[in-house]
Amino acid sequence: MDDSFFGPKGHRKGRGSERKSTVLCAVSLYRDRRGEEKPGFAHMQVVDNASATTMESFLERLGYGPATEETQNLLEAIRTDGWRSYGKVIKGTDLSHYKVVLRDPKSAGKLLPWVHRVISNAKAVIRGTHRGVSEKHLQSYLSEICYRFNRRFWERELFDRLIMACVSAETITYSGLVQSKKIIMN
Repeated sequence: MDDSFFGPKGHRKGRGSERKSTVLCAVSLYRDRRGEEKPGFAHMQVVDNASATTMESFLERLGYGPATEETQNLLEAIRTDGWRSYGKVIKGTDLSHYKVVLRDPKSAGKLLPWVHRVISNAKAVIRGTHRGVSEKHLQSYLSEICYRFNRRFWERELFDRLIMACVSAETITYSGLVQSKKIIMN
């Protein structure tokens, strides 16, 4: 799990970049038969800030919450870059927290490879194909990128799943698309 900033080029990078949108990203991992770590599903969400409260809401969206007799937590552990908000979120939970300390920001891709691959792919698509995306529509584009990433190995099921998504999705009209309020897609 990590956070990133999306926005206009030429502005300050990292924390404190007020003109950029903060995005939380998580990629589930599993081990294959040979014991190699493989990516499962990616999730990205535009948030107001990277506070502990915001991250707690993001973890709840991913399936972590108070366990009951009927429900089971889908998360067992998180691996992060050690930003203090992650530590605050973990306190009082049964989640394990693995901190990957970044000494050199350029090595982030080696320490949290799948999260950074998803983030860099999203930025490449937005910068390349779309030549930029407004803040209003950023979440929709991130959702589409995650949708594609999450279904990359399900070639046989792609058509059926696409039809199901089209049938079950709420229609967005042109006037709804261009109105001033943000559209949030889950």
